[in-house]
Amino acid sequence: MAQFEELQELWQQQAETPVSNHDAESLATGLRHFGRRQDLINLAKTAALIIQLVFVITKLRHDPTRLFGALLIDCCVVYFLAWEWRNQRAVARLNFAARSVDFLRTAIARLEALRNPFRGRQFYILMGGFWLGSQISTRGGSWIARILFTALPFAIYYPSVALRAKRWNHEAGPIVSRLKELVEAAEERSA
Repeated sequence: MAQFEELQELWQQQAETPVSNHDAESLATGLRHFGRRQDLINLAKTAALIIQLVFVITKLRHDPTRLFGALLIDCCVVYFLAWEWRNQRAVARLNFAARSVDFLRTAIARLEALRNPFRGRQFYILMGGFWLGSQISTRGGSWIARILFTALPFAIYYPSVALRAKRWNHEAGPIVSRLKELVEAAEERSA
């Protein structure tokens, strides 16, 4: 029982939380603004997807095979968009009531993970679905169209990554730098 009492005493002697109420409030406000921007961007993506989907359905409604290929592409895009939107909303809703250094590090890691979503399982599902859907939807078409549809994601990839990095630096970069400052301050206090 002595070990438990020692542990309890050590726990009670820990330094106070590294984030003041003012800092927590300003960071929470920054994350809410970040979340709103991401919601607006994702709503615009969703609207563009719906418009494209209506166009594809009206254009290909008499060719079920090509329609299936186009819908397969759209299903993969919807999956990727929903995954990305869910991650962005989870970051925007972080609870700053838990003010530990581990929480701050977790928040930094989650924000930095949003910098490039074009990796991992979800991205490969998107790319595989796009490739398969484009091969199905261009069935019977010219080889030039098939090559263009296959090369399209690779032509879009690098500009998309550059645009995402620029947006991330503008939107999430200041929040991450503030969180890092808080972690450094907390580590200095505990040292």
